[in-house]
Amino acid sequence: MEYFKTHLDCPLNVDGIYTVHYFEYAKDFAYSGEMHNFWELVYADKKNLLITAGAQEVELEAGQIYLHKPNEFHNIRCDGKKAANSVIVSFDCDSHELFSVSGQVITADEYERLFIANIVKESRSAFSTRLGDPYISVMEKSDQGDFCCEQLIKLNLEMLLISLIRSNENKKAVIVKKNNTILAEITDFLSENVERRLVFEDVVKMFNLSPSVLKKLFREQIGCGVMDYFTRLKIDHAKEMIREEKYNFTEISEKLDFNNSQYFTTVFKRISGMTPSEYAKSVVSKSR
Repeated sequence: MEYFKTHLDCPLNVDGIYTVHYFEYAKDFAYSGEMHNFWELVYADKKNLLITAGAQEVELEAGQIYLHKPNEFHNIRCDGKKAANSVIVSFDCDSHELFSVSGQVITADEYERLFIANIVKESRSAFSTRLGDPYISVMEKSDQGDFCCEQLIKLNLEMLLISLIRSNENKKAVIVKKNNTILAEITDFLSENVERRLVFEDVVKMFNLSPSVLKKLFREQIGCGVMDYFTRLKIDHAKEMIREEKYNFTEISEKLDFNNSQYFTTVFKRISGMTPSEYAKSVVSKSR
């Protein structure tokens, strides 16, 4: 039997990126704005952001996406009260279908959030350029990147864009639904109690699970232990408080129930790669 190859149609193709950013803004951050002849996708992570698109200002809630079309003036700022995080990806794509989803506030579903997370993850491997540097004009490639990391950036970005277009074509509201699994309940519990001192046994008792089941659940679904996850939540919360400039480092250490400020600094550096004071100097805090 003779076989014939089927060529696959690929109507959406990302043929290059300009930047991939993961920003951790101070509460007073404001960017004066720009315009360029390529696409830019903005994703609000954890806290709300205010963006300008053309002549209108739009609020992005945590978990929402906005796609700026080429040559559209845009800027971004925090509200002056809460520190916020964002993922920003700028790229070239010749698919006319993207115009159908540009200019809309879109709430990302769980798959779209995963695509965004993968873009950030693979970009950290693919590029030596720091993703939090707002002043770069070119991404410098790393000579130690994982196999196919650049291709995975492209594939995840294309899957994200295809998902957004399909949702729009099907007239479906893209709404994040509460994941009612036991894992979501546990992570919600940990997040709500981030300022308390919890131990592993507290979680076991709270959810009436065996220690082995709980450990396996986190290792398989999240990739780390329960208390490691809880500690990382604490450090993420500490970063927000540093950027909001309401408390000094000792007060943050006390609010998050660390044993002492020295231990807080040790844990902060182990997880973030820098001390609290180094982090405070590194955040995007000034208008530009």
